[in-house]
Amino acid sequence: MVEYMRKGRNSTRPGPFPPFESDMPDALPAEPQRIVIVTTELGMGGAERCVANLASRLNREKYQVQVVALATPPEPPRDGLVRQLHEAGVPLTFLNCRRSWQFFSATRQLRRIVQDTQPAVLWSFLFHANVVATLAARGLPVRRLQALRVIEQGRWRRKLQAWVAAKADRVLCVSEGVRQFAETTLGISPEKLAVIANGIDVAAIEPTIYSAPIDRKMRMIAVGRLDPQKDYPTMLQSVSWQLRNHDDWELVIVGNGPERSSLETLVHTLGVSGRVRLVGWQPDIQTWLQDSEIYLLTSRWEGMPNALIEAMAHGLPVVTTDVEGVAELLPGSLGRQVATRQEFLDRRTILDDLMENPSLRQQFGQVNRVQIQEHFSLQQMVQQYEALLDDLLSSKNMQR
Repeated sequence: MVEYMRKGRNSTRPGPFPPFESDMPDALPAEPQRIVIVTTELGMGGAERCVANLASRLNREKYQVQVVALATPPEPPRDGLVRQLHEAGVPLTFLNCRRSWQFFSATRQLRRIVQDTQPAVLWSFLFHANVVATLAARGLPVRRLQALRVIEQGRWRRKLQAWVAAKADRVLCVSEGVRQFAETTLGISPEKLAVIANGIDVAAIEPTIYSAPIDRKMRMIAVGRLDPQKDYPTMLQSVSWQLRNHDDWELVIVGNGPERSSLETLVHTLGVSGRVRLVGWQPDIQTWLQDSEIYLLTSRWEGMPNALIEAMAHGLPVVTTDVEGVAELLPGSLGRQVATRQEFLDRRTILDDLMENPSLRQQFGQVNRVQIQEHFSLQQMVQQYEALLDDLLSSKNMQR
């Protein structure tokens, strides 16, 4: 797990650790501190899962958490995180924002919530939530914590993210790559930045079985929205040769998105119809991962890829592009599983070796699972978030 860091006046040191002496109050209040967490939506994405895990696991003796989602409630079976929050007794409000012009209404609603509940911290996740939370909190006495989950694309989105981040008391980055982007591209002060990586409950995940399947082909799998960020054309062009030359293998892509039609056309053009399956969104992604042999990721940009973490937790070997977060997930010798986009296209990755060598798949898969257990556990993530919240609450200064 990447440790929580705060960059100070003359030092950079891993936490948790006390706040700067000049910021230190006499004592933290005994009553639980109210925290309002704002997210864009509550589907089954990685950021949304992080929100649900934190809201349901933060220490109830220290924090009283409420979750607000800008969007409408997700329909079953995509409402698993909503059920998780309800079962944990976490208050949940949907602002029913369906269109961009409704953000003004969402801002007014959120401002009323903040005025009524008077939280100590207003904590926002994802781009739209960061913008709405910043506008809603103008002039109010509340500490503002923003989460940067991905490298924002587009000139205006970056400008707007930089503007709202300047209004935050602390900006939380999900990986070192995102922190560097926040400092160098968005111009956010290093003293505002902290890094906490995603965590996962590895004990709840069944490892894959390292034996040849009886009732299916050997499987490569990819999980993610079918959009330009994931760069599935590079993946398909890269693996089409292997699929044509290995009759016992297939590629399964889990997810929906705007590029589905063009990807289906590309599959046909490459001559791998029947060997590549686009199965759409699936409610039980854990079963698909458990019943696979290799995980693939060809993203152009990320923050900290949750699906890659889940695949490693299942004990799968992976082949991935070197996007944000991957350096932390696959350091040292594990980096053999990392390739550039051109290496994917030229078939100069470890994929051929993994497909042909079961013992190598098991070797990398088992080490990957240990890596997640030891450094990216859910318990570690929650503890580091609590340390950050305590540090933020200890500071007397806040943005207005």
